[in-house]
Amino acid sequence: MAASTLSSTVQTKFPEVVMVACVLGFAFLAVELYLFDHYKEGSQIIGFAATLIGLLLSLLAFARARAVRTTVMVLFGVLTLVGAYGTLEHRETRQEDAAKFAQRQAQAKAAGTTQDTAQGAEGGEGAPGAPREFRSNIPVLSPLSLSGLSALALLALVARRPERPL
Repeated sequence: MAASTLSSTVQTKFPEVVMVACVLGFAFLAVELYLFDHYKEGSQIIGFAATLIGLLLSLLAFARARAVRTTVMVLFGVLTLVGAYGTLEHRETRQEDAAKFAQRQAQAKAAGTTQDTAQGAEGGEGAPGAPREFRSNIPVLSPLSLSGLSALALLALVARRPERPL
């Protein structure tokens, strides 16, 4: 009986169920960015602010007014692009870090020394003095979580009948 009730509720209110999942997703993403201090310097604030905006928009998506719904849909589209931009930023930063690492390795090799762990790659392994490979702790695809949540929320709003409040 309970499974049948749950099934019929999900079937009749699927956009609302998806939007609740988006609210939770944005909330957890905001907590993660906060815990990793992804709001303290430079362009990092963009991802954190965009996540908070996504959380606010996903709550506003429950509003009944058509103008609010339309505005929220447009802004979710913008947030989808912001996440894609974040992916490009992460990739560029990772490439810059790799270039700096290669330069330090070349300088150390020219000087006849090797990089120590403090200046070398993150989590470098191997025999002392052995060259290490570059390993970055910058996740290239993480900003796509913002894009995915925003796109999912946008699709939930599109799927909802305009006259039916979430």
